[in-house]
Amino acid sequence: MKTMNQYLRTIVGTSLILAFTSTAVFAASPEGVWRGKLEVQNGIFLTIGYTIENGVLTLDSPNQGMFAKAPTSFTLSDNELEFTDAQLSASFKGEFEGDTLTGTFTQGKAYSLTLHRLDSEDLERMAFEGRYAGEMLVNRRTQLPLQVNVAVLHDGYYATLDSPAQQSYGIPLTDFSIDATQMSFSSPMISASYSGTYAEGGYHGDFLQGQKRSLTLSKVAQGEEPAAAPK
Repeated sequence: MKTMNQYLRTIVGTSLILAFTSTAVFAASPEGVWRGKLEVQNGIFLTIGYTIENGVLTLDSPNQGMFAKAPTSFTLSDNELEFTDAQLSASFKGEFEGDTLTGTFTQGKAYSLTLHRLDSEDLERMAFEGRYAGEMLVNRRTQLPLQVNVAVLHDGYYATLDSPAQQSYGIPLTDFSIDATQMSFSSPMISASYSGTYAEGGYHGDFLQGQKRSLTLSKVAQGEEPAAAPK
């Protein structure tokens, strides 16, 4: 990932960056996968994830398709986590209380951020996390690439919609639902909805925005870049 302003260019006039380098190891840590929603503007969120395994901290930004990135440095104890990234001038400092991690994420400005440790049921839903891409048939000659980004939270999902050809990113989705048989969502921001049924490697359905248009959404392999789309 390069910059968050690229991700939020159309929706939010904000530049946040989540790309991380280097690694640090500590002997003791509260293990697990932690997830929270960072509100960058009223009603606009990014999902932020921290994974602590064998005393090693890595960071995720699932709605941007970035996983397992390490900060420049971090300190970790049973009751506190702090990390910095010198290259990007980003930092976080927070305190653990049971299955909750509450603190401040700072990059340009300070943001309150609360993360929750994922339980066993949450972790089972990680199979559905990732990016789903497809091309909506607009007319006989035109197809519009769309991407749905799915992040697992403690008791649900946070999903966003990208339309790269229109340079629109991070459109919030509501009423999002996904399992092995179906995917559905709404977006009040753009007065749209989608409902699809899983078959042959993708969710086949209709995208409704004024009128119904066919759209099949298939999961993109982690690390795979979506195909470039014309404006």
